[in-house]
Amino acid sequence: MIDSASLRVSRQMGLPGWTARHQKRLEQSRVFLAGVGGVGGVVAQYLAMAGVREMILVHEGSLELPDLNRQTLMEISGLGKSRVFQAAARIGLQVPECRMTAIDARVSPELAPLIGMADLVIDARTNFEERFLLNRLAARALKPLIFSAMHGMEGIVAYLRPGTGVCLECVFPEGDPQWDPLGFSVLGAISGAVGSLAAILALRFLSGYDWKEEERMTAFEGMDLSTRSFPLTRNKGCRFCRGVGGIKKELDEKEESG
Repeated sequence: MIDSASLRVSRQMGLPGWTARHQKRLEQSRVFLAGVGGVGGVVAQYLAMAGVREMILVHEGSLELPDLNRQTLMEISGLGKSRVFQAAARIGLQVPECRMTAIDARVSPELAPLIGMADLVIDARTNFEERFLLNRLAARALKPLIFSAMHGMEGIVAYLRPGTGVCLECVFPEGDPQWDPLGFSVLGAISGAVGSLAAILALRFLSGYDWKEEERMTAFEGMDLSTRSFPLTRNKGCRFCRGVGGIKKELDEKEESG
C-alpha cells in the first residue's frame, strides 16, 4: 500500500530523469530558512510539499494587516500573533511529516549552530543588516546560500557559495541605502513568483536533479514577465571574501562586543 507522503510526490517522480535517489536526497535534507513572509512562506510550502523533511524557520515579529497582500501562510485571525509560529502550524497541517523548528527572532550569531546543521541556507529577509549577517554565518559554516528578494514588480534569486565562492557582499557590497524594509511597495503575486523561483532552485540543489554547481543570478520583471539569468564571479575587492578565517574573526569580535 502506498502511503500519503509517497502519493503527494508522485507527480514529480514522473519528471524525466527524476529518480528515487533524488527524492531520498530531498527527504534527508535540512534547510535553514530566514524569512517566512511573502517570499519565504512560498519557499517553505513548496519545499515541504516536495518532500523536504526538516526545516528551521526564523522570522521576527507578529502579523499586521498590510502583510496579507502577499503572505499566503497567514490568516486574518492571526493578526497580532507571531508569523513564524503561524507558518510552522500551517505547514504542519499541510505536510504533517515535515519537522519544523520555529524561531521568532532576528538573524543573529546565536543561530550559527543551527546553520551549521543545515544543508542549505535560504535568505528571504527584508533588510541588508540581517542578510549580510546570514551571508557571513553561511560562510563561516561553509554552507551554500540562496538569496531571494522582491520590490515593486521585480524580483531576484541567486545561488551563492559564501566562504568558498561568490558571497552576497560580492554582489551587493553596499546593500541598498534606499531600501525601506517596513515600507516597500510590492504586488503580492510578485512575492509568490520569486518564492517559486527560489524553491525551484533549492529543490534542484537539494535533490541534485540536473544540478550544475554555478553561482548564478536570475532577475524577474513582472511588467513583461521576462527573466534574465547570468553567472556571477567573485569580487576580488570584496571585504568579506578574505577567507573563512577572516569572516570567523569578524563574527567572533561581534559576539564579544555583545
